[in-house]
Amino acid sequence: MNKLKKYGKIILFDTLAVFCFIGVILFGWLPGPGGIPLLLIGIALLAVNHDWAESWLESVKHKGISYKKYLFPDKKWLRHTYDLLSVVFTIIGIFLIRENNNRLVDAIGALLIYGSIFLFVFNRDRIDKFSNFFKRKKA
Repeated sequence: MNKLKKYGKIILFDTLAVFCFIGVILFGWLPGPGGIPLLLIGIALLAVNHDWAESWLESVKHKGISYKKYLFPDKKWLRHTYDLLSVVFTIIGIFLIRENNNRLVDAIGALLIYGSIFLFVFNRDRIDKFSNFFKRKKA
């Protein structure tokens, strides 16, 4: 019975990971993050049972942190510029979506809004502060 439980868990997690990868193919072309979250969820599901996926996931985490430090250095003028750009991108994106009937321009507007959210959330380590806030609430 123990072997059945072990292999059932492996099959379940691997099947869910495959569904996530299929979702990456189906939704990866959409504006915004597309399939990136599904890809990371699929790798995380594989990492539960497979060492190679766990090491790959750790590598992605470390590279992501180094890219974040490179894109968002601790310079005051750059932090203010990113905040200003996030507001400007949001306004332009909303204007593009509201003032036309072209789907391509709508997609560009949505991409600008998603980009502005990305700039706002990752600038000044807001995402880290937000996640730490919820970690403290649970304890």
